[in-house]
Amino acid sequence: MVVATPVAADAAAAHARPGTIGVWLFGRGSAELPGLGAALLESVRTLPGPISTTAWDFLAVASAVFAADRFVLRAGSPDGWTRSIGLRVSVLDPAPWLSQVDALTRALRFLTGDVWHLEITGGGSPPPDVRLRPHSYDAVCLFSGGLDSFLGALHLRESGGRPLLVSQGSAKEISPQRILEAGLGLAGDRFEGRIRERWRQPYEPSTRSRSLLFYGYGVVAAAACGLNRLIVPENALIAINPPLTRRRIGSLSTRTVHPYLLSTLNEVLAGVGLDVRIDNPFFATTKGEMLGQARHPQLARLASQSYSCGKGKRGNGQCGRCVPCLIRRAAFDAAGVRDGTPYLNELRDSARNDDVLAARQGAARSVGMDSRQLERWVLRSGPLPSDHVARVATVDAVGRGLAELGGLFRRVRWR
Repeated sequence: MVVATPVAADAAAAHARPGTIGVWLFGRGSAELPGLGAALLESVRTLPGPISTTAWDFLAVASAVFAADRFVLRAGSPDGWTRSIGLRVSVLDPAPWLSQVDALTRALRFLTGDVWHLEITGGGSPPPDVRLRPHSYDAVCLFSGGLDSFLGALHLRESGGRPLLVSQGSAKEISPQRILEAGLGLAGDRFEGRIRERWRQPYEPSTRSRSLLFYGYGVVAAAACGLNRLIVPENALIAINPPLTRRRIGSLSTRTVHPYLLSTLNEVLAGVGLDVRIDNPFFATTKGEMLGQARHPQLARLASQSYSCGKGKRGNGQCGRCVPCLIRRAAFDAAGVRDGTPYLNELRDSARNDDVLAARQGAARSVGMDSRQLERWVLRSGPLPSDHVARVATVDAVGRGLAELGGLFRRVRWR
């Protein structure tokens, strides 16, 4: 059982009970008492307007989920992956959330692959006081420092917009985030969450719930700006993440921007009365198409300085052969843009790498598939949009993304 509360004494009392992890939300934490988000309160005060109680409570729930995901190890579960996690979260106003617990639990189950038992109670803290100040933001855009987030923000700038960028300041991503925001002419126009967990290591490394934390930041930022759209730029192939092999089905592949997750979270946000909608405008676009459509005098240089690697924490750089790196390399190849990324591994020397083998198998498997076969494959990742036009566009874009991978692989002289 995990009990997450912003009241230190309540977290300590819960932590003292056998079989319970008490988490001090928005507290520093220590080896004796788990905590996370001590720096968040100061970060939030940089936003341009007050935060509603409901938006702040959503961030509390997202933070609590992230804490549980980090502090409960998958290795302790019977199958080494699927956990049964009881989570009780204290928010300031639980009333709007009571009717949404089931939908939120479905979203968590889909996102992390675990069995969640969620309870939302009172006893939370009010949002920090934020002084109202003038701003010119017309959009809020999640900004990880990855290639898609850079291209999404660039698209907004090309359209004459001025987005507020929203990031989690993790060590590997802070440098590219700062380089890219400056290249976009948005230096200083970025909210950085900087939530850090602190307890006894090791922490669970899979962190499938990390995207929910991003959405929590984004909802708070949108509410503070008086905007009702949170933009999450992600290409179709990564958003859907179809299982490249039978071993990669379900939550063994990430589902952070899957349309089913976004639609369920939007259902929750509407149900609690938050006028913010999460939207991926590139749901029917490949990464290569996103890059090929972009216009910037320094496009190749900036795009190469973005950070896409899914296994970067294991090395000092981008590996060049995990699935996100492969899709990235294929995008540069398809768009005809020079890729100056200093990858740690030569692709031609990686023929036996597990990710490379899986991606090659998936790309080869897609060749010759008709739309119905491709849709059946894509459905293995989760439900598709009910709207027929969106559904067809999504499946078709996944096929084009796989074709970009296939094009890359055909040009590699494997060794």
